[in-house]
Amino acid sequence: FIRSAHPLIKDVLLSMISLDYDDTIMAAAGHQAEAILEETRAKYKGRYVLAVEGNPPLNEGGMFCIDGGKPFVEKLRWMAEEAMAIIAWGTCASWGCVQAAKPNPTGAVPIDKVITNKPIIKVPGCPPIAEIMSGLLTFIITFGKLPELDRQGRPKMFYSERIHDKCYRRSH
Repeated sequence: FIRSAHPLIKDVLLSMISLDYDDTIMAAAGHQAEAILEETRAKYKGRYVLAVEGNPPLNEGGMFCIDGGKPFVEKLRWMAEEAMAIIAWGTCASWGCVQAAKPNPTGAVPIDKVITNKPIIKVPGCPPIAEIMSGLLTFIITFGKLPELDRQGRPKMFYSERIHDKCYRRSH
């Protein structure tokens, strides 16, 4: 996401969105960071988009991934309750990826196996393409709605054609 050039990430962060919580780039940590989640959930109830990276492990009560003293899957469910929609950033969040492959001792699953009552926009890739990430957010902000999705839950505006379909070498 921070590699986006169209629009520039500085423009997205400083002029377009309120990025209240991101454990990679935020200054707060520990109790301060957890307080930001609670504040965001209450202040923007039903109006925020929850963007999630990675996949939640479900075995042993979710104990294979602890964040802020709680299983990640608990925090995911809690934040998703009041979200307008969820964006599954990356292949792990979208499809499960390597962590969900057999024998899968952690019970890792894609986001849509845990959150079933909210719209989920899948943006696969490892990592996802930066311009698709910022373009998706730009669309939601500009039009005030979620984009049309393909049958796999991806934004049609970015995933409706395969690059191979436009390749001038394809006929050869």
